[in-house]
Amino acid sequence: MGKINKALVLSGGGARGAYQVGVLSAIADIAQSMGVHQAFDIYSGVSAGAINASFLAAGADEFAISCKSLVDMWSLLTSDQVFYSDVSSIGKIGFNWVKSVSVGGMSGATPGQALLDTAPLKKLIQERLSFAKIQNNIDRGTLQALAITALDYESSVAITFVQGQKNLTSWEKSRRKSELAQIQAEHVMASSAIPLLFPPIGVGNRYFGDGCVRNTAPCSPSIYLGARKILVIGVRQQGTTAYKLRVAENKKAPSVGRVLNVLLNSVLLDGVELDIERLGRINSLIDQIPSPLHSDLTYKKVDYVWISPSVDIGEIAAEKHLKLPPIIRYLLKGLGTIEETSEIVSYLLFDPSFCTQLIEVGYEDGMKQKDEIRKFIED
Repeated sequence: MGKINKALVLSGGGARGAYQVGVLSAIADIAQSMGVHQAFDIYSGVSAGAINASFLAAGADEFAISCKSLVDMWSLLTSDQVFYSDVSSIGKIGFNWVKSVSVGGMSGATPGQALLDTAPLKKLIQERLSFAKIQNNIDRGTLQALAITALDYESSVAITFVQGQKNLTSWEKSRRKSELAQIQAEHVMASSAIPLLFPPIGVGNRYFGDGCVRNTAPCSPSIYLGARKILVIGVRQQGTTAYKLRVAENKKAPSVGRVLNVLLNSVLLDGVELDIERLGRINSLIDQIPSPLHSDLTYKKVDYVWISPSVDIGEIAAEKHLKLPPIIRYLLKGLGTIEETSEIVSYLLFDPSFCTQLIEVGYEDGMKQKDEIRKFIED
């Protein structure tokens, strides 16, 4: 039997990406105990997951060391390393929005692109991530591929940028397709550009936004690229009703904050969970078909491990909302109560205490599935 390609799939969620890093730290410890230095062959990510996936691809030859670097970075991450949050910057953006909305129809002015300026995040990525190492790992055979997905705002197609070995499978499906690319900071930034909150990012002559939008099958890039085992890390508690319970007493019409909570959750978090459910159904169907007939099937069984938070991250964010920059708290207060905007807070709360707590939760959740992870790592 030939080598079985293993893939890591990382979903989005802004500051929730710190949870992924905690799980990855647990996987790194487990892999080290097994003497494994290269835990995955394919890395695939969207939004915050694209940032983490790119870092891991650059250090694919030493998975444990790469995970430690991610823990160090996220543990000290602050909002001013991701977006400008001073009064003058936010005020300038707000003034441009008001001006555009009030006189745009008469003057033809272009409305503001987003509520926040993420120039600091690009600087952080360029300083911390060696993109040349990605190709070096590909050339040495320690990395099969890196896949990062972003939404093309012009065509409304989810584009998966792929950098990897020669003769990789390309694909074009309904509203999603692959493109070969030499992945750089702008690709990562494009995949991480949460709609309305973060501005669209130019790649070549096109503009892109968060890869979670229209990404109806986030596990599929890894499968198309040859993975037969995938490990998926989500950032939302499975089957959670905590948010519903927190706002259940509010019988009034939903505030703008509550509506945005629902919209952002559906855009950023639903896709990976639905894809895992679909993958489970396909595997169950294949198991019911006699083994001699499997070679004739269009679909192939893909083994997977699914890890997601054991706690409600939105609830943790609500408890720590005072860690947000004052101007961001002021803006969110105008949208609704802290309970109604807790999910938005969890995307924007780039703070050491919040991120460190998520890393700790992620590590514990990873260790709870230690046996599954060991089995996954073994060929």
